[in-house]
Amino acid sequence: MNFMYMLPLLAVLVLMLLAYIGAGACGLQSFFGIVIPYLALLTFLVGFARRIMGWASSPVPFRIPTTCGQEKSLPWIKANRIDNPDTLPGVIARVFLEVVCFRSLFRNTKNELHGGKKLIHSWEIWLWVFALAFHYSFLVVILRHLRFFIEPVPFCVKALEFFDGFLKIEYVDNILQIGLPGIYLSGLVLLGALIFLLLRRMIIPR
Repeated sequence: MNFMYMLPLLAVLVLMLLAYIGAGACGLQSFFGIVIPYLALLTFLVGFARRIMGWASSPVPFRIPTTCGQEKSLPWIKANRIDNPDTLPGVIARVFLEVVCFRSLFRNTKNELHGGKKLIHSWEIWLWVFALAFHYSFLVVILRHLRFFIEPVPFCVKALEFFDGFLKIEYVDNILQIGLPGIYLSGLVLLGALIFLLLRRMIIPR
């Protein structure tokens, strides 16, 4: 069992407790509801920009640093145009499949030594499935929350919210009519994927 997850989990619980006490007992709703979220967003954007600038300024000898598959060489040797691209369309295809489908993770394998002698390779499909489910459900959640920032609410956001939810959500004059709390498929998938990834991180140290 890997206990390295305890420190960030404890930090999250402490932050939740501070917000609960500060907003509830001390009456600092504006500070914890407005100032802290904007500071968190600003910190994220600055850190993200610094990380991207660091990556952009680091020397990389190839357009794609890690490749697999047959490289283009002699005419009679068939090259892998996506795994080891030598043209711009091949690069675009590989990057697109990596970003949209997690292609490398789909081909992930697990190596285990059985009986001290035999090395067994097995396909790790569940990590790919739950990682894809997590990221796409998180994308749906972000797109649904655009209704809080755009007026009037676009039809595509309304349609996404309608098909994602179990309960029917109606808009009257572009105002969301709130009744019972809605249950969203994306929320359930996001929770399930997070639980799986957390348990995997706890059980498998590597």
